[in-house]
Amino acid sequence: MFAARKGISSTLLETKRKYKLFCIIQLPPPVHGVSLMNSYVINSQLVNDNFIVRVVDLKFSKSMKDLEKFSFTKVLRAFTYSIEILKGILLYKPDLVYFTIVPTGFAFYRDAFYVLILKMCRQKIVFHLHGKGIKENARKGFLKQLYTWIFKNEYVICLSQNLTRDLEGLYHSKPFIVPNGIAVQPDRYTRKEKVNNAVPQILFLSNYIRAKGVLVLIEALGKLKKEGHQFKANFVGAPYDLSVEDLNIFIGQQNLSSCTNIIGPLHGDDKIVEFQNADIFVFPTYNEAFGLVNLEAMQYSLPVVSTFEGSIPDIVQNNVTGLLAEARNVPMLADKIAVLIKDKNLRIDMGKKGYERFINNYTLQHFEENINRAFETIARAN
Repeated sequence: MFAARKGISSTLLETKRKYKLFCIIQLPPPVHGVSLMNSYVINSQLVNDNFIVRVVDLKFSKSMKDLEKFSFTKVLRAFTYSIEILKGILLYKPDLVYFTIVPTGFAFYRDAFYVLILKMCRQKIVFHLHGKGIKENARKGFLKQLYTWIFKNEYVICLSQNLTRDLEGLYHSKPFIVPNGIAVQPDRYTRKEKVNNAVPQILFLSNYIRAKGVLVLIEALGKLKKEGHQFKANFVGAPYDLSVEDLNIFIGQQNLSSCTNIIGPLHGDDKIVEFQNADIFVFPTYNEAFGLVNLEAMQYSLPVVSTFEGSIPDIVQNNVTGLLAEARNVPMLADKIAVLIKDKNLRIDMGKKGYERFINNYTLQHFEENINRAFETIARAN
């Protein structure tokens, strides 16, 4: 990605102005999709070649479970960060403020206060929306006015074209589309000869969260077993609002104990092995803005069964690289999985097409190039 830049003469590099980018973001820990993508932005060599980057890291929680909890410590930190933001603006005088605003919930009101500071200081702001639910939230009259005020005369980055619908009636310019991306693994990991499983192996990989559809999947697998389908299923992830015991109880109720394993969290080579050994990846989430894990599965040439949630229909091409079902629709999800259980050639074909789609659109290199292009376009705008 960066080799072409080395051919630019040193004179041009010296005369090109580096814009000042002031980032108001959350960085790991805890590690989640938003904090991970934020770390990619500020560590991008391409972005740092073109911008002088300064960061305010909004550190309110040490773990995933603390993210949604209210505490007076968080309130105190919120005011502390407001002073840090104001100080940074006055001393740094940025050309562009990059803000990954939280679009809903209590944190939205906190972030709206930060927006007030930025607007009072006449800053050029680009909001990067990593969540969804704005349109639904704006049905409350006063919130519609608040969203409209926040986005007025500013710039917005959305994760996909599908998510621009969340801004209908609230934002009247054209958002930038910057899909997330992940690092490309070496060929020895992703292009290994596929394991020839006698019985198709299904993989679910995410934290054990109801909203990720884990219980919906278990119920769908129970239906498939009753219909006589043969499969093995592995559930990889960390307990969150569901424990391992919770899942095992539900698995027992569905008579799946002989063909389903709750593995727990895996990292590094152990996680890679699960992708390599799988035949079908299933992620039946019903509250998702993007779903990075689907990209991981596509990188390992797995057909993806997922839902019509957030950006997923823009990423997983229905009937091409995978199959999509309505969220929380157990019979529909079971039917989609059954199609792939019965057809090995279809699994392989969809997996290959998914890999090609990932390589051509959703690598970390694509993300860095797209976000840098958006930053440069906005920084140069009057």
